[in-house]
Amino acid sequence: MDSRLTVVNVTGSTNDDLLEAGKQGAPHGTGLAARAQTAGRGRRGHKWDSTAGNLLLSIVLRPCVNPAKYSGLAAVSGLAVLEALEMQGLANEIDLKWPNDLVARGRKLGGILVEAARDNDGKPFAVCGIGVNVNYVPSEVPDGGLPAIGLSDLNENVPAVDVLLKEVYHTVVNAVNAWAERLHAMEDNAGPLAPVHGEYVVHLNWIGEHIIARSPAGDELARGIFKTVDAFGRACIETEGGVRSFHFEEASLRPLSE
Repeated sequence: MDSRLTVVNVTGSTNDDLLEAGKQGAPHGTGLAARAQTAGRGRRGHKWDSTAGNLLLSIVLRPCVNPAKYSGLAAVSGLAVLEALEMQGLANEIDLKWPNDLVARGRKLGGILVEAARDNDGKPFAVCGIGVNVNYVPSEVPDGGLPAIGLSDLNENVPAVDVLLKEVYHTVVNAVNAWAERLHAMEDNAGPLAPVHGEYVVHLNWIGEHIIARSPAGDELARGIFKTVDAFGRACIETEGGVRSFHFEEASLRPLSE
């Protein structure tokens, strides 16, 4: 399929495999896809149902930026996946959900998991894991998560998973390269999302709507109008007491109507 993209029938976790490969020096753009995973995971350690029939891909990324800016990789990769689906004519109903999901019709279509590490020479790298429901829709929903939906639910004709894999792989690598180049040209204090901020906010769902921010434990942190996500990736919520901002590790958002 591609000299740097390997496809296997089954593995535990493509992210785990590439974290180990990255520590051994695997270069930027090394990709690993699986038909199925036995230990797939998402944000906060939630199980990611990795039954065969869906897109399961991880990529080693070594962008030439301060590793403190790696927090922008999830947004950049999410936009790239959306672009790849658009090129296949599949993205009419798809939006991004802060901080790292793809959603359609109020349901979860896919997710991005970025994990940073250092290799055995001390050099920083990240592994970006991408899961997109194509032909199989998980019925199990993590606590507080959205129900799932697949590309085949949204479109009559969906290309083979291998076709989508190649498109997504190349689009993500190219997008990360362009993001790093633009970020490198900015001031040192520029936020990680600065090069893609406008495009990212345009594709976010629930902007301008009433939402609730909850902690990882499910406690309510704030409620108000979801105004934007800033260049540092923080969700900005207009509450009765003023604007409050939350980093993605602090909160998850849900519409007030739920």
